[in-house]
Amino acid sequence: MAARPRTRSAKTTLSLDAIVAATLALVDELGCEAVSMRRVSQAVQTGPASLYVYVPDRGALMALAHDLAVADVRLPTDADGDWRARLELLVDRAVTALAAHNDIATVGMTGTLPGPHILRITEELLRLLRTGGIRDAACAWAADLIGQYIASSALEEAMWSRARRSQEREGGPPPEAATEEKTEEAFAARLDTLYRSLPAERYPTIRALAPLLTGGDGATRAAWKIRVLVDGLLAPARSDAT
Repeated sequence: MAARPRTRSAKTTLSLDAIVAATLALVDELGCEAVSMRRVSQAVQTGPASLYVYVPDRGALMALAHDLAVADVRLPTDADGDWRARLELLVDRAVTALAAHNDIATVGMTGTLPGPHILRITEELLRLLRTGGIRDAACAWAADLIGQYIASSALEEAMWSRARRSQEREGGPPPEAATEEKTEEAFAARLDTLYRSLPAERYPTIRALAPLLTGGDGATRAAWKIRVLVDGLLAPARSDAT
């Protein structure tokens, strides 16, 4: 007897990897707040109860999705420069990886335990800081500070990415780089207009610094911020040497 032709797509093979990948895809589409166990179960074609065989709760699942978001971050090598250049490159790559997945960076700011991919980045971050001569106690707290910088920068980049996609939907599809530039420049222009409209007698410093407050592109500002962070970490070591 001939087999009947298949009329439905094959059911997704259920595994932890498939569940986490589906979760991250939902974050990309909807954002973290909208991701529920029910939505994830629908994405992998099972019931919500089946997910609890693999994860204890939604928080644990979101932590795994957050870890997956940085799975492809490449660690810098000696070819990328000295310890400081490699540190800055590592931070930039982590920011870019998280920003590519909507607001997944918020998960890392909610007290979740790090997964293996996050630990790999943290290990290299700490190693580079120690290589640079930064004290162990400072290294330990610097990991937290730099982690917060990575998360906040990723969220900002993701915000601009969402704004860019929204603009493309509303006004046609201009080239990506040009659209991003227009979006950020438009906001900077509105902010500059606000600052310049403020009464000088009440906001004298904002008025005086208005051109600088909105100056510089995102990449230049990002490079300056991480440079200031590292300079601050190096300052005690320099003072000890003098």
